[in-house]
Amino acid sequence: MRPLKLEMNAFGPYKEKIVLDFTQFQNQTLFLVSGPTGAGKTTIFDAIAYALYDVASGSSREKDTFKSQFATEESICYVDLTFEYNGKSYRVRRSPAQTGPGKSGKIIDLKADVAFYHDDTVTTKARDANAEIEQLLSLNYEQFKQIVMLPQGEFKKLLESNSNDKETIFRNIFGTEILKRFQEELKERAKSLQSQATSAHDSLQTAYSFASGIKDEALQEALRLQDTEQFLVRIAELLAALEEEREVKELHLTSLRSQSQAVSDTIKLLEDIAQLEVRLKVLEEEEAQALGWKQQLERHEQAVKAEEKRSLYIAASTNRAAKQEQSKQNDALLDQLNQASRDKQSAFEVAELAFSLIPGLREKIGTVKEQEKQLIALAKKQKELAGYQKAGNDATKELQKHANLKQAQKEKQEQCQQRLAGLKQAQKEAASIKDKLSACRMNVQQSDQIHKRIVQTEKLLAEKLAKGARFLILEKEFMAIDQQFKDEILLYNRNIAGILAEQLISGEACLVCGSTDHPAPAQKTAETLSDQDREQLEKNRNQAYADYQQGTAELSGIRKQLADLFDEFAIPAETFETYKQEQKAKRDSEIASEKTLLSEMIALQKILDEEETLVKQQNNIETNLQEIDQNCLTLQKTLHLNETLSRDLLADIEQEQQILGDKDLATVQNEILQLNETIETSTNDYNRLNSELTDLEKRIAVCHANSTTYAAQVEEATHALLDAETTYKTVLADTGLEEPFDHLILDKALSLEIQKRIRSHEDDLNVTVTRLQDVRKSAAVLDQDQTVVSCTNQKMLLDNTIRASEEQKDQLAGDIQMLKKAAQEIAVIYKKQQQIISDYQKYKTLSDIANGTKETDYISFERYVLAIYYEEIIEAANLRFQQMTNNRYLLLRKEDKGKGAGAKGLDLDVFDHYTGQTRSVKTLSGGEGFKASLALALGLSDVMQSRSGGIQIDTLFIDEGFGSLDPESLDTAIEALFSLNSCGRLVGIISHVEELKTRIPVHIKVDRTTEGSTAKIIL
Repeated sequence: MRPLKLEMNAFGPYKEKIVLDFTQFQNQTLFLVSGPTGAGKTTIFDAIAYALYDVASGSSREKDTFKSQFATEESICYVDLTFEYNGKSYRVRRSPAQTGPGKSGKIIDLKADVAFYHDDTVTTKARDANAEIEQLLSLNYEQFKQIVMLPQGEFKKLLESNSNDKETIFRNIFGTEILKRFQEELKERAKSLQSQATSAHDSLQTAYSFASGIKDEALQEALRLQDTEQFLVRIAELLAALEEEREVKELHLTSLRSQSQAVSDTIKLLEDIAQLEVRLKVLEEEEAQALGWKQQLERHEQAVKAEEKRSLYIAASTNRAAKQEQSKQNDALLDQLNQASRDKQSAFEVAELAFSLIPGLREKIGTVKEQEKQLIALAKKQKELAGYQKAGNDATKELQKHANLKQAQKEKQEQCQQRLAGLKQAQKEAASIKDKLSACRMNVQQSDQIHKRIVQTEKLLAEKLAKGARFLILEKEFMAIDQQFKDEILLYNRNIAGILAEQLISGEACLVCGSTDHPAPAQKTAETLSDQDREQLEKNRNQAYADYQQGTAELSGIRKQLADLFDEFAIPAETFETYKQEQKAKRDSEIASEKTLLSEMIALQKILDEEETLVKQQNNIETNLQEIDQNCLTLQKTLHLNETLSRDLLADIEQEQQILGDKDLATVQNEILQLNETIETSTNDYNRLNSELTDLEKRIAVCHANSTTYAAQVEEATHALLDAETTYKTVLADTGLEEPFDHLILDKALSLEIQKRIRSHEDDLNVTVTRLQDVRKSAAVLDQDQTVVSCTNQKMLLDNTIRASEEQKDQLAGDIQMLKKAAQEIAVIYKKQQQIISDYQKYKTLSDIANGTKETDYISFERYVLAIYYEEIIEAANLRFQQMTNNRYLLLRKEDKGKGAGAKGLDLDVFDHYTGQTRSVKTLSGGEGFKASLALALGLSDVMQSRSGGIQIDTLFIDEGFGSLDPESLDTAIEALFSLNSCGRLVGIISHVEELKTRIPVHIKVDRTTEGSTAKIIL
């Protein structure tokens, strides 16, 4: 990725739009970003990182702080980056969430926005754009920050990070996440199998409990030893024996059950015979009662038949009377209709005469309507005339009103011009005060910087006093404990012979001479500390020395900072208080001047603010005058037109009034209404009477037809009555019944119940006789001495024997089921357990190898692969590191085990050719550490580009770090960066080092002002 053009607006300290065209560098690939602290140098790198990855270059900036505090709410913060990758040009524009103007101009909250232009398309969704840019560059943000853009304060992260941190960094860069997941999956699989093995063991113990109650010595011995295979063999033997015993029990039970069933059948046969004989006797006694039921039912059926015929006779009589009444009513209706027809005929003749006069009335209506039309037209013209006259009067009034408005606007115009003339002098005064205020603010800003340095100096002086006092205490404490330690060592050395003599044991060899005879052992001249107390004293002495050294370093640092500050003030330390008072007085004076000028400026600004209002007011007055003149012209035209139309219309109205005379519209319309009512009344009367006569004629015709029909029906009903009477008398004679006979008719439910009793008695008698004959035949084969009592006693004995045998058989079945379940459960669990243990051993071995153990120096599979990449990175880094250190230092991957059980394999050491020794990179000085970090970053970039295929790393940005280099180291570092020119890589540096400004010809100069920063390219 190589930037071509960067555009920023209202971004960070930049209030206005800043455009940096990197194509102006031409063949120059190394450029410097310079400017005062806080001006916005790092913001340029922030803008590039934000455009590409939606984040800042460092870890201390957030997106919601991107918008410039110098910018107004109407300004929109955005970054627009055009860059080149693999010979193709791309563009991305981003703006963070911020407040800004909406479509209506009102200030609203705006959401973050992005537009990524590529391949003639544009992506506007942030998630999609971020993914597409990351896929295009083949670098995520963390990789970009490690090998392309090195933020301030993060140079040494990769250099000094431990194996765990490097593993995380390299995993993202070289894509070994799949190896990490493989290791974790092996570990999780081994852990899961271990848990399953434990669970299977617990399940096996539970399954053993099923057989704990079986009284078998061999089986219980196998359980005690947990010999699963022997346990299963013994269970199989026990099951075979128990199954054989259960079959014998089952055969015996079958025989007993057959005998019991035979006795039960005999008992039932004897009980059935006794019950049937008793039932037959009862049925024979009920035979007389059944005969009475049959006679009662027969009289009921005869009475029902007679009642049916009687009902038909009564119905025939009723029907004949009804038909006679209908015929009589029809004759009376016919007489009424004939009389009504005669009465309607005379009224119809009168209505028919009035109906014939309607045509003449309609001709008269036509004449009157013509007069109505003429009167309506006249009224319309009179209304139009009144409207024209009113419009003319209104126009006259409006003309007078516009004349008054025009006069008022001209007076306002003269006043506005006079006030604008008075503003010119105020503008001259404001320009002068503004220049003075600008100069005053610069002085105040410089005084503020000096004031901050003075405050810093006062803090350092106070800290120097505190640190000095502490240093004296630490020095005194160290000298005391150091002397104590030296005295103790001297005393120990003088008494070492006596200390060794105390350890001699009679008969054992001396540690010094080897003799077993100790005739005169040495004696201690004084008591000494124990080894443990002496070691503790040495630790205390070392800690006191470390504290003393730290106090010395802190005090030296403060003194150096104070010396630098006094050099910056260009005063000796003794005159600091006088200098402070002078600067305070100067700063107070400048602040007071600034306040005075600001007050004068505010007062003038209130006057100047009226200019825009007055200009706007003057423009509005001119516009209003033009509108008034235009409206007056329109009103005059309207007034002239209304006068012309009114004269013409008045002449027409007078001519028509002479023709119509004294007739008015209301009289004519009333006459038309009366004529229409007369026509309507005559028409309605004629139609109504005609319809009524027609209806009467139809009804009279219907009555004549009904008379013939009713006569025939009366004759038919008379014959039917005679037939019904004859049939009814015949039935009475055949049954011998006499009226009344309704007491013989039974209720329907009672009749059905009697029928049911008769059928039930007959069916029960037949079934009982038949069954008694059958069971007597079956009992013919029984012994004469067999009774229900003797058979019942025999069955009780058989049932008791069956129950005892079934209990024995159930006990056997329970033992068999329990043994089968135990064998089945244990066999399944045992097989599963053996498989789990086998799998666990495999996965445990693989997991230990892949994740690293003590035997493999805690180097995981992923870290082993990354170490290969790391060796290449170190080799590439050493090419530049040796150059920058004049072949003194060489980076090495740490291969010794080290202390602890943590991750190993990616730690870094440095070999010093001057001393011939290897030490940690953390012992390098600040300048040496910067060169090592720069070399490592360049080596990582080279390997990343060669290993990842297709990744083009054409740019490197470095934020600070050169200030820690001496002149010689600075030369070698710059030479290393200039060497990148051969591969065309663009390198940007942010630094305050003055020498870099002369060594690097291409600059991006950043300047800071009170109204925001600016940046421009200087070639």
